[in-house]
Amino acid sequence: MTSPEHTMVGILGAMALGLHKRFGWQVVAFAAVVSNVPDFDGLPMLFDMERFESGHRVWGHNFLLIVATSIILGWTQVRFEWIQRIGAYAVHFLPSEVKRFQSSSQSPIPLSVFIFVGIGFQSVHLVCDMVVSGGQGLSNWPVKPFWPFRQIGYVYPLIPWGDIGPTIIMMAGIIGIAKFGRAQFLAMLTLLVLIIYLLFRGYWT
Repeated sequence: MTSPEHTMVGILGAMALGLHKRFGWQVVAFAAVVSNVPDFDGLPMLFDMERFESGHRVWGHNFLLIVATSIILGWTQVRFEWIQRIGAYAVHFLPSEVKRFQSSSQSPIPLSVFIFVGIGFQSVHLVCDMVVSGGQGLSNWPVKPFWPFRQIGYVYPLIPWGDIGPTIIMMAGIIGIAKFGRAQFLAMLTLLVLIIYLLFRGYWT
């Protein structure tokens, strides 16, 4: 999946779990951010394609780094509230209609919540990359979740990389939430449609 798709998975997943109701928008934003963290191992592409090809879906796509980065990002969020700081800055560029939806949680969010959200949605990132792979002349690219302890890779390609279907489905879901509300229900429905689409494309087309 691409970064925008991973971001939408984080947003919809957090809403489907009702985290926005229990903890506020900060946790949804945190889920959107951490959903992209495993792809930091793609940064070598800017400097050295050989390192990119050997390290992407390996260095960041493993449970050791997922746990470590979840703890670090969770602690820095609790300590410095960087989600709120970025949000306070970004809200100045948003329409007035959006600003009125800004809210803060009534009590501090426990560190454990951010850690579990980080681990959960980064793990979902790995699953997404396993089922969206290959296509457009590309080979299937295994994910190595147990690196560096085990070198075995996993890939279960259901749709090719670059398939526009997931983007359309998730964008439609987010637009529906913005227009009609009922965030938890529509997020769950959107993710269900996405799973059905993946299975249909993978097994029946």
